[in-house]
Amino acid sequence: MLQLEKRHWQIIRQILSKHPYKFYAYGSRVKGNAWRLSDLDLCYYDNIPSSVICEMREEFEQSNLPFMVELVNWKNMRPAFQKAIEKDLILISSSTFQNAKEPSLNPKTI
Repeated sequence: MLQLEKRHWQIIRQILSKHPYKFYAYGSRVKGNAWRLSDLDLCYYDNIPSSVICEMREEFEQSNLPFMVELVNWKNMRPAFQKAIEKDLILISSSTFQNAKEPSLNPKTI
């Protein structure tokens, strides 16, 4: 389950759907213990050009989201951290939007 309001999910979906890469959510918004302004942690395995990552970060910053979206390269994470989060990863990507139902959304915020 992804702890997001539907209106926030729509903004995130709009930004991610412009890019043909796979992103995985993890952290408090996946675990269900996020605060209202907790960031959304997204990681990626793909070799995404840094210019694209910068563009995406700018899009998220300019959006109406009331929280930060962190984009982190899986390869830059410590192995111990990778192991700690890999069981909680939720795939969210452009192919997910077209071919599967959306992640379950939980609008509850603490």
